[in-house]
Amino acid sequence: MENRKRNIQIKFRVTEKERELIEKKMAQLPIHKIGAYMRKMAIDGYIIYTDLSPIKEYAKELQAIGKNINKSQSA
Repeated sequence: MENRKRNIQIKFRVTEKERELIEKKMAQLPIHKIGAYMRKMAIDGYIIYTDLSPIKEYAKELQAIGKNINKSQSA
């Protein structure tokens, strides 16, 4: 192992469904080895992060308004 270029190993587990999804995505590329694909995605892949906190706050406020309306209708 000392002579290998990549001598650190990273392991993780996936479900059967996750494995199938990975294989489907791999089929779209000219990469045939899962290690090469995972390394490429981990280094060069991108993550889209959407901050939903404003939407959650609006939903909370809307829920409070709905509760107030329901209280006034039942009174």
